Amino acid sequence: MHFSTPRNIMFGRGSVKNIERYLGKKCVIVTGKHTWENVKDLIPIDAPVLFVTRHKWKEPSQKDAEVLAENIREHSPDTIIAVGGGSVIDTAKVAWIIYENPEISWNALYSYNIPELRKKARFIAIETTSGTGSGVSAAAIILDEEGKKRGVVSGELIPDLAIYDANFVEGMPRDVALYSGMDALSQAIEAYISTVDNIIGDTLALKAIELIYKNLPKALEKEDRAIENVHHGNMLAGMGFANSRLCLGHAAAHSLGGEYKIEHGKIVAILLPYIIRANEKHTPKVKEIAKLLGVKDLARAIWKMNDELGIPHAVDIKDEDIEMLGEEIANDRLMKYNPRKMSKEDVIKMLRLLREGVLDEI
Repeated sequence: MHFSTPRNIMFGRGSVKNIERYLGKKCVIVTGKHTWENVKDLIPIDAPVLFVTRHKWKEPSQKDAEVLAENIREHSPDTIIAVGGGSVIDTAKVAWIIYENPEISWNALYSYNIPELRKKARFIAIETTSGTGSGVSAAAIILDEEGKKRGVVSGELIPDLAIYDANFVEGMPRDVALYSGMDALSQAIEAYISTVDNIIGDTLALKAIELIYKNLPKALEKEDRAIENVHHGNMLAGMGFANSRLCLGHAAAHSLGGEYKIEHGKIVAILLPYIIRANEKHTPKVKEIAKLLGVKDLARAIWKMNDELGIPHAVDIKDEDIEMLGEEIANDRLMKYNPRKMSKEDVIKMLRLLREGVLDEI
């Protein structure tokens, strides 16, 4: 087996103050305009700031990554510091690839054919949400020319340094904190139940589940310790799924979120009880999670949690899209890691139940 992680991780409040020891001679900071206004006083270095733009959709696209790569190239940095949530860090990762390999094609990127990086720059990630785990993961999500979510995955994309300083997530709006936290919980559960048996990844994922499930409601009420626990849970979930992989939940989320422009954290939160119910008879790990959390029915416990946090139970899926979505999800790369082997027809049945908000017939 193999386990990959950033060479260095700094965590805990105020840990960013030690960033200077990891910097090269010429840095750029990549961030979002709104994010930068909230966190710029926390960054202890002076460097050019490049903003991730969104030309067409809410989430960054191929064009946005290409523009960012060109902006990075103008500065020729030896250190790229991405400060933001998953969208910012993922776009910075893809722009980093293009910066170092200007001739690379999108087909190569989506085929996971990523050349060796770090010939020009190292990569540092500072997460400002507690959800994507992009600061420690080997993946980046970008929208293609049709607005579909596509994955770019390679061990080369794991940052050289990841910083999980809870001071950076204090100012998250409730919806951002809620849906980024649910994304991290979904990642941890999917990583744990996936067919990849990685004891290190599984151990981290299981602890992440406990930290996020028990602390997210309190973190939404701005309890300091709970905020830090969720942020650390996000970090552990990121390392877990980077090595154990995701499965049905994120396969379905990429298709549904892309088709209906639903925020990623929201769609994975809605899907999570359905994914648990679909897989619970096909892996003992669902019962192991339930035992850890002190619940009898994990799917129902997450359903109830969603109720209490204001997360809907259904998605308005159009009749004319059911067949296309069923085929797309069933053929997604992530499905090979799902405990239950699901046909197109199985997926379509789940989508119909999802549309009606019915959990127990999957």
